[in-house]
Amino acid sequence: MTHAPRQPACLALLIALLMALAAPALAQPLLVDLSRPRVSITSAFRGADVLVFGAIDGPGDVVITVSGASTRQTVLRKERVFGLWVNAGRQAFDDVPAYYAIAATRPLEEILPPGGVPGTPVTLEERLEAVRAVDAQRRRPLDLTDFRQGLVAAKRRDGLFPDTVNTITLVGSRLFRVELRFPSRLPVGDYEVRAYVFRDGQAVAAVSRPLVVSKAGFSARVSEAAHEAAPVYGATAIALALAIGWLAGVVARRL
Repeated sequence: MTHAPRQPACLALLIALLMALAAPALAQPLLVDLSRPRVSITSAFRGADVLVFGAIDGPGDVVITVSGASTRQTVLRKERVFGLWVNAGRQAFDDVPAYYAIAATRPLEEILPPGGVPGTPVTLEERLEAVRAVDAQRRRPLDLTDFRQGLVAAKRRDGLFPDTVNTITLVGSRLFRVELRFPSRLPVGDYEVRAYVFRDGQAVAAVSRPLVVSKAGFSARVSEAAHEAAPVYGATAIALALAIGWLAGVVARRL
């Protein structure tokens, strides 16, 4: 996958921000924008880069969180029975972010106060506190903990809960930029890119920008057909599978 040179575009963005800072109309403590408002997933999608850039009105630390749409996620637990791995249990969770990543100008422990900022969830652990287990009363607390850990582990394997914090580059004391890399298994949906300015452990400004992740091209047409004409799509898929199986049998008999 080839990428077009980004230096001219980044330079133009920084120049535009410098001009904005010089204008007397700049009264906001935080300005944020994205290099692209949409990520299109095609059949050849291998991930995407999105540049987040902006300006602050004075010294401070910038923290950016990227959160995918909240969904219900089901975690399966497998156990070995008579030499075979089988699904021995499942647990559903509500309000699970489809994706969650963080970027900051410094390590979070140097920016956030101990225990975090009340009402401002920043870290993944703070965001996961809002996740609710479905029918939790039927589970032992230890089992729920295991399922929660399994949920995070599965998300990390797919690159949807990055375990590293991206570094935001400060240009001078006002301009900032960070290039975020999204994985190939990125779920579709409406994402929120939220930027904070922290001073002395307190969030003094916050701005959010939407980021749409959607399918495009042939994969989008297939997805639309599956939703708009589900019976026809299902029947076609079954017929195609039977035809391929029959053809494979004929070929196998002639070999």
